[in-house]
Amino acid sequence: LVVGSICGTVMHAKNAVELGGVDFVIAQGSEGGGHTGVVASSVLIPQVVDAVGDKVPVVAAGGIFDGRGLAAALCYGADGVWVGTRFLLTPEANAHQTHKDRLILGRAEDTVISRAFTGATLRVMRNKWTQHYEEHPEELGKGSKQLVKAMKEGAWLHSQIANKAVADQPFDEEIQGYAAGQCIGNIERIQPAGDIVVQMVGTAAQLLGRSQAKL
Repeated sequence: LVVGSICGTVMHAKNAVELGGVDFVIAQGSEGGGHTGVVASSVLIPQVVDAVGDKVPVVAAGGIFDGRGLAAALCYGADGVWVGTRFLLTPEANAHQTHKDRLILGRAEDTVISRAFTGATLRVMRNKWTQHYEEHPEELGKGSKQLVKAMKEGAWLHSQIANKAVADQPFDEEIQGYAAGQCIGNIERIQPAGDIVVQMVGTAAQLLGRSQAKL
């Protein structure tokens, strides 16, 4: 069993390696969707590489959606990339269609880091639910209590997406927690996952070759 850990700070990465004994770390910048920290990828990735890259492989994440991001991550010293939001917008992704439709229409500034769904910092699409807790933080449940509240009120249906009855019902965009990275502003259509990988690797190879020629 290979074990990795998502890290939002250098301290997280060091603890995961030195205390947790993980096999690799994922350095995720704040641009990433889902649970995330506050340090941007361009700063976090090289810092984590410098801190633990001689001990375990470092995988870069957060705002990576095409070959440019892959090339940049490799230049920062990462050993690979972990791509989330881009693969959410594929036919293969087991996400509600309303979720996909909302992200395709979204812009980077339509996302917000909020504790309104799980009690932890989570980058999601801004809506009435996130706005309410932005204006009334005193109503947030502590830790997992907020997740329980969100699930009870139908704002976190993703955990039940495998249930056909849930998957077939419309999701209320104004309360549903749609995880999304800031890269949604760069994604205009649904594409098969295999096509995305081929394009990403091809573009990265071209860019790295072109950059080498400029030196």
